[in-house]
Amino acid sequence: MKKKLPIYFLIVFFFLFHNDKIFSQVNNSIIISVGNSPITRLDLLKEIKLIAILSNAQINNNNQEQIKALAVKSLIKRNIKINEIKKRNIERYNKTQLDVLINSTCKKLGVDRNGLKDILARYNLSFENLVKRFKVDLKWNYMIFQMYKNKISLNTAEIEDKIKLRMENLKDTDDKKSVELIKEQIVSAEKEKKLQMFSNLHYSNLERSIQVKFL
Repeated sequence: MKKKLPIYFLIVFFFLFHNDKIFSQVNNSIIISVGNSPITRLDLLKEIKLIAILSNAQINNNNQEQIKALAVKSLIKRNIKINEIKKRNIERYNKTQLDVLINSTCKKLGVDRNGLKDILARYNLSFENLVKRFKVDLKWNYMIFQMYKNKISLNTAEIEDKIKLRMENLKDTDDKKSVELIKEQIVSAEKEKKLQMFSNLHYSNLERSIQVKFL
C-alpha cells in the first residue's frame, strides 16, 4: 500500500534554511557539539526531513524556524541519551515495543512497512536509521527501568480510588478477569508515570553536566 504525500513535501526544502544556505553548501561541517559528539549540517537536514515526514504537517514560512529548533533539540537530546547508553553498555531493549513504534508510524502515514521505506528513500532517508532512532529511546527506557525499578513507590490509596472509579463503570463487577485487568492497567500506568518522572530527572541531570556548543 502506497500513500501519495501532500505536495508540500515536494517544496518543503525551499522553505527550510533559506538563511543558512544549506543548498549552496555541499560540505558536511559540524554545527553543534554535544560533549565529544558532533552534529553536522547533514544530520540537521535529515532530522528536519524526518520530522516533516513523521509529523505529516505542512511546513511554511511561519513555522520553519520552529521546526528547525525542534530538530536541533531532538538531535541534542538523542546524542545525550546515546552517550549515556554507551557509557552504561546498554544493548537490551523491548523488541515488541519496537514493532509497535514502527507499526504506529506506518499507520499514521497510511502505509505498510514497504511504503514507509519508499517514503524515506524518496527523501534520501533510510528505514534503518529510523529504527536506530527508535532503539535509542527503547534502550534508554530499559536503562531507566533497571536503574530506578527499586525506587518506585506507589500511592496505594490513590490507586484504590482509581480502581473504584473504574469499577463503577464496569457492568459485571463479578467478572474477575475484567477486575484484575483493570487493576493491572492502573498499576502499570502508575508505574509508567513514576518511571517517566525518573527518566526526566535523569536526563535533566545529564543535560546540566554535558557541554553543548553551537559552532
